[in-house]
Amino acid sequence: MNNPGEVMPLAFMRPGDGGTLVEIRGLKHRVGDVGRALGEQKGRFFRADRGHRLEHRLNNMGLIPGAALKVVQNNAPGPIILAVKDSRLCLGRAIAGKLMVRPKGEDSPNGPAG
Repeated sequence: MNNPGEVMPLAFMRPGDGGTLVEIRGLKHRVGDVGRALGEQKGRFFRADRGHRLEHRLNNMGLIPGAALKVVQNNAPGPIILAVKDSRLCLGRAIAGKLMVRPKGEDSPNGPAG
């Protein structure tokens, strides 16, 4: 288990590990060339999607910063199953890799999250 205070991707946690969701990483800007898409030589566009649809979906499933969670199953290369509140969620590895979690220490008086 990591030192208290460190964060790690959810995809790297083992079954039985619990923690608190800190942030969603990997939200990025995209820059492209409009001219190339339209067969012209000038013009640029900027797409500031930044993964807000993904963030919105995760928030609707209860994965918000500060949420306690517990890994139920993490068998590579398959999906990750986690417990959030009274629900079980199944996430793909790419999405789980973007969720940064502060692991709960094994000597925590509250026990594992979940």
